[in-house]
Amino acid sequence: MTITKIKRIGTTNRFHLYLDEQWSGVFLDEILAKYALKTGQEIDEKIFKKIKAENDERVSFDMAVTYLEKYVVSEKGLKDYLKKKGFSFETIKKTCEKLKEYDMIDDEKFAKNYFDSLSTGHGKRNIARKLLEKGVPKEIVDNILEGVEEDSQIENALTLGEKFAKNREKTAKNKQKCLAHLIYKGYDYSVAKKVTDKIFAFTEEETNDWI
Repeated sequence: MTITKIKRIGTTNRFHLYLDEQWSGVFLDEILAKYALKTGQEIDEKIFKKIKAENDERVSFDMAVTYLEKYVVSEKGLKDYLKKKGFSFETIKKTCEKLKEYDMIDDEKFAKNYFDSLSTGHGKRNIARKLLEKGVPKEIVDNILEGVEEDSQIENALTLGEKFAKNREKTAKNKQKCLAHLIYKGYDYSVAKKVTDKIFAFTEEETNDWI
């Protein structure tokens, strides 16, 4: 096998490396220097695989850190990103283990922060669904939901409900629409019912006409 080309990526410390004219990965300058890799060099396939495995772990970790500096993601979200970049399962596993040692990925913290950031505009059911879609383990999501107090849900739902009801007549039809809106936003029926009862004040006869 022959290294046919080594090309720097922009102004970074990373290089594209080609073996026998075929792209063989992104390599760090420190790895190239450590093993004195250069264009035109003949290299044994087994030796190259060992070098690439070491290199990939370092590149994967560097890319993961850079990604986490820009985005807040779950462990699965990070794994999906690294997988798209072409890293092997074993490399991704080692990268995540190392990141956990540095406390840079933590699904419990991620889920708590994500829940808090969305709690003013969404009910807990919607947020729970989004967290599961992002790959957060169900037991973590369940633990967060257990700690959510109904009073906080009512407070947030009341803000949304009042916004929905603004400039709308206080009719039974609009009350029903408001209830449906809050349920759509992920609030439990009991929470949505208490909120709409508070926002829309009807006589007992009017209320019984539709609910």
